[in-house]
Amino acid sequence: MNKINLNIWGRDFELEIEYDCYPGEQVSQLQKESVKLFVNNSIAISDSKSEVEKYCLANNAEDIETDHIDNIFKYIIPKYLYVKRSEVKRVIAIMCNYKFDMEHGIALVFENERFIQIGKQDIIL
Repeated sequence: MNKINLNIWGRDFELEIEYDCYPGEQVSQLQKESVKLFVNNSIAISDSKSEVEKYCLANNAEDIETDHIDNIFKYIIPKYLYVKRSEVKRVIAIMCNYKFDMEHGIALVFENERFIQIGKQDIIL
């Protein structure tokens, strides 16, 4: 695994990169390219913040006890990047701990440098 410094919603994180590979399998060129393009696309990451806030409020409004989120990092902490193996699409997920579901966490999934989905980490693993 490699590590990368990434600014997520105004805060810097040092995240490990986990590649979707079988034992003995090499990281594909598309996976390497996915990381490079994703890291250089800060707009996709910053745009995902509003979707994360919506997710938190839709799933745990009673726990949050407000209709808006002032500090997203009270609920979500990015932990690592997961790079899905694909022959066609560049798919990366920011895997996060989630205060209200520590067992499953959440994944923010990006395809070709665009946010597409948020949910339990099972959606990408």
